[in-house]
Amino acid sequence: MKNTSGEQRFRCVCPLDCPDTCGIIAHTRDGRLVKIEGDRDHPITRGFLCPKMARNYPDRVYNPDRLLYPMKRTGPKGSGRFERIGWDDAADTIASNFKKIISDEGPEAILPFYGSGTLGIVQGKLAGKRFFNRLGTLQLDRTICTKAGRIGYLYTMGSSEGADPRGIPQSKLIISWGTNTFATNLHQLPLIAEARRRGARYVVINPYAVKGARIADTFIQPRPGSDAALALGMMHVIIKEDLYDSGFVDKNTFGFGMLCQRVEEYPPDVVEKLTDVKAETIVELARLYAKNVPSFIYVGSGMQHHTNGGMTVRTIACLPALTGVWGRAGGGMFFPTSTVFPVSLDEMEGNELRPEHAAGSGSARCFNMNRLGDVLLNNRPGIRALYVFNSNPLAVLFNQNRLISGLERKDLFTVVHEQFLTDTARYADILLPATTQFEQTDLHASYFDLSIQLSQQAIEPVGECRSNLDTFSTLARAMGFTEKCFSQSSREVIGEILAAGHPALDGITPERLQKEKHVHVNMPDTAPGQPYIPYRNETFKNPSGKIEFYSERMKNDGHDPLPVYIPLCEGPETTPELYKRYPLYFITPSARSFLNATLSNSAYSQEAEKRPTLVIHPDDATARGISTGDRVRVFNDRGECVLWALVAGNTRPGVAASQGQWWSTRCPGGANTNHTTPDFLADMAGGSAFNTNLVQVEKLA
Repeated sequence: MKNTSGEQRFRCVCPLDCPDTCGIIAHTRDGRLVKIEGDRDHPITRGFLCPKMARNYPDRVYNPDRLLYPMKRTGPKGSGRFERIGWDDAADTIASNFKKIISDEGPEAILPFYGSGTLGIVQGKLAGKRFFNRLGTLQLDRTICTKAGRIGYLYTMGSSEGADPRGIPQSKLIISWGTNTFATNLHQLPLIAEARRRGARYVVINPYAVKGARIADTFIQPRPGSDAALALGMMHVIIKEDLYDSGFVDKNTFGFGMLCQRVEEYPPDVVEKLTDVKAETIVELARLYAKNVPSFIYVGSGMQHHTNGGMTVRTIACLPALTGVWGRAGGGMFFPTSTVFPVSLDEMEGNELRPEHAAGSGSARCFNMNRLGDVLLNNRPGIRALYVFNSNPLAVLFNQNRLISGLERKDLFTVVHEQFLTDTARYADILLPATTQFEQTDLHASYFDLSIQLSQQAIEPVGECRSNLDTFSTLARAMGFTEKCFSQSSREVIGEILAAGHPALDGITPERLQKEKHVHVNMPDTAPGQPYIPYRNETFKNPSGKIEFYSERMKNDGHDPLPVYIPLCEGPETTPELYKRYPLYFITPSARSFLNATLSNSAYSQEAEKRPTLVIHPDDATARGISTGDRVRVFNDRGECVLWALVAGNTRPGVAASQGQWWSTRCPGGANTNHTTPDFLADMAGGSAFNTNLVQVEKLA
């Protein structure tokens, strides 16, 4: 870095797993971060930050609990007892263990595990992939977040392209379906407010009465996992009452006749029994949707964290095609995934470095991140080492008792690269100190407004913390790797990315980013500052060349080729005996002050969220003798956790909820909600299904 004396300002980017990708101004004094504020010149985030970021820095950077030096374990796994060592000792220990494992078992005995602790392209996407590709380890199939819904959407639309949220002000109807906008996409709210000033209606559909429900014109509260049935009921009404756009349907969709037959199975009175939504409400919603064009549906990831999640998103994605709202600003559907960003950087991840690539022996095997506990516990396929970065699996993964048993294995060598002593870090053999965003340079791509931004390094790393890029470069040298990519700086990697020749990045140079910081990527037929309109040319990448109500690909892949409601694998329709024992659906929506498990150790966030809480409906509370403030045991065959009860009408009878992901070490009894959640998979692409979770609740004495 350059001279750090005096007062300076740096333009940075929030790295957290959030669509907004906020612009930040970092203020430093004599090389120390003293304040952050929103970047008022940012066209989307407009100078205001969510409480998660605004209230936690710079205190987080200089927190006395921050990990500052490499450490090695001195006590039993999970005890959190470590002693300080040097970086050379840490790197040599890791390299010697990895070399022996590769010699004895092969590289696929080493398991990398990483999440979205930073969404930076350099520090989050490329640095680790290049190193582990060079090692030849198992590949990580990152399925925890939106994988099932993404595949379901692709079956219908043929690509990940969705409606540009910047077009929301031109919508006549906005539906927030299964999303908690105030907690997870705060900068969408001004767009919704602008649309409402122009006369638009706002609908919130969610099993939990999120904050947005209070301002909505219409709030609909279906049973968890029943959203596909609700969408099919809407389609039944739209088709029966001839409210669909016949011209668009005839020209741009495939399988409409078969869809008409399918929706005959879902009249409103039948759907009422499947969703617990009144038949007249379903009819009103269908008419409202069909008569207010263009309409915008924003689908959150929570609804596809079920065993029917892929089919649910596939089914909802059929609605905009019925009403013909594609091809105009403010019309369509948006499902926020990283694949919405129009630039693939997969070719820069170092697949050519893999040993099997050099030997011409085929592609690497993958493992599903949702099944980490099962993989470790059953030692399949012969896992001897685990390297964790950008994630805290002992907070965010499921069926935690199984995962803990796997991490306790004495023959498992575990490395964790972290900022704090998280639940997962307590099980490390070697613990490495990680930088925060303000201590590193990175490039960020937004999956909300399709932009790219440079995040400047504002301060030198505290203590001996190192970024992901610097850490993997250190480990590469210890392993004896000599490839050029392991000696690159962040700036050099960024230059390589921008020079890769992607049309969406044409004209975006390091110099331009240094000057402008936030640049919208190039989208076809889109004027600067205007929302992108996908499918304007009515070209769809499905085999039929159209939006597919009927999908032959789905049939070949073992799915129903038409939209359908599939009951959850735990519930009264499929497991009635289990439902008698565990009669409450247990869901875990996002908290406003946490982001997954990130920030769960922050004093501000803990004060804002107060304590790990179970929201339970008054009917269910009365039946169990529970009052607000009571400690309650939430349990099923997978495990249990202890929470404080909040008796409120935010849920419907038969549904309980706990917001946010507390670390287990900060929960009574030492167990968070994921001790009850399942690690079985969704219907498509191995996605997570943790909201398909039946429990019982009892008051503790």
